[in-house]
Amino acid sequence: MDISFYSRFHAPLESAYLEEVLASGLETDGLFMKRLLDCADSLYPGCRFLFTPSCTLALETALACLRLLPGDEVLLPSFNFPSAANAVLRHGGRPVLCDITPDTQNISVRDASNRLTSRTRAVIAMHYAGVSAPLGGLKRLAEEAGIVLIEDAAQCVDAYYEDQPLGTVGDMGCVSFHHTKNAVCGEGGLMITKNRGHWQYARQYRLHGTNRAGYLDGEAARYTWNLPGSCTALSEPQAALLLAQLQCLSQITRSRLHVTEQYWKQLAPLEERGIAMRMQIPAYARPNGHIFYLRFQDPALLNSLIPALAAHGIDCKTHYVPLHASPMGEKLGYHKEDLPESLACYQTLLRLPVHTALTDEDIARTTETILRFV
Repeated sequence: MDISFYSRFHAPLESAYLEEVLASGLETDGLFMKRLLDCADSLYPGCRFLFTPSCTLALETALACLRLLPGDEVLLPSFNFPSAANAVLRHGGRPVLCDITPDTQNISVRDASNRLTSRTRAVIAMHYAGVSAPLGGLKRLAEEAGIVLIEDAAQCVDAYYEDQPLGTVGDMGCVSFHHTKNAVCGEGGLMITKNRGHWQYARQYRLHGTNRAGYLDGEAARYTWNLPGSCTALSEPQAALLLAQLQCLSQITRSRLHVTEQYWKQLAPLEERGIAMRMQIPAYARPNGHIFYLRFQDPALLNSLIPALAAHGIDCKTHYVPLHASPMGEKLGYHKEDLPESLACYQTLLRLPVHTALTDEDIARTTETILRFV
């Protein structure tokens, strides 16, 4: 039987919740959204939340709170999905792409600090593989520069920096519930903040730039258009499905961490022989088993391994083309050689299957096939 790269977790209460919500009026911010917000309170204590139809829209909502002016700059890692860069562009700013460190594939604090200018308004820290970026250094950089720290915690539900959930350390954080993530509702996102001003602005941005949420809470006699906005509210069916998933989150995390821990142990010979480096976990990070990857010394070996694994029914994948090396990156004035660590990561990183449906036999078959080939 083939070993798939993705397979979502099926929560026991999904069907019952969806039947219940389909019998309702499907109103925005209905019963299941209220229950979902209560669930979020337990995951992210002391924070305010806005659930959105995608993490991309959560990032766009966070960027809207900055009210960027033309020429304002936002730092973010080049080894990254385009969502954060697009959010900066959509709100009139300029994404400034930074290099990464080869141990975690997260943004380099040193490189980010070297790219600070008088126009820098924020830094976006993407936590690759659910492993925290160096938030201590990034918070110091942001505080000293007087800029906002946004966490792109798309891969990070139930992952931590020290004892703090990722997404809650910076001024704002954004989490994904896309079908490829640990907890899913097909498409879905969450914006998190402890800043009341950001939350109040985002709360209006989310509902077409109006104070409708306040009106429904009895804070105003009427609601009206107050600021540029969008429609970024999560639907009730998505909320129902996500609630069922999040109620099983500890089980999901345990299962995925078991997979990544087995990969780590069984693939030790690759590192001992200098063939590939296993993913690294800094002491300050507590991951969630979202991704397990290898960094190969020889890109040619990686490129020949992928079809060999596929021939054995094992689906493994590379990852992002760095933003600076993409066609859009070229339009922004970047060249492939500008950020060498990001480019090297793209050329040498391989992700292995990680999901709750994998058995120990699947894991052993994958690792044995890799070891035999190399």
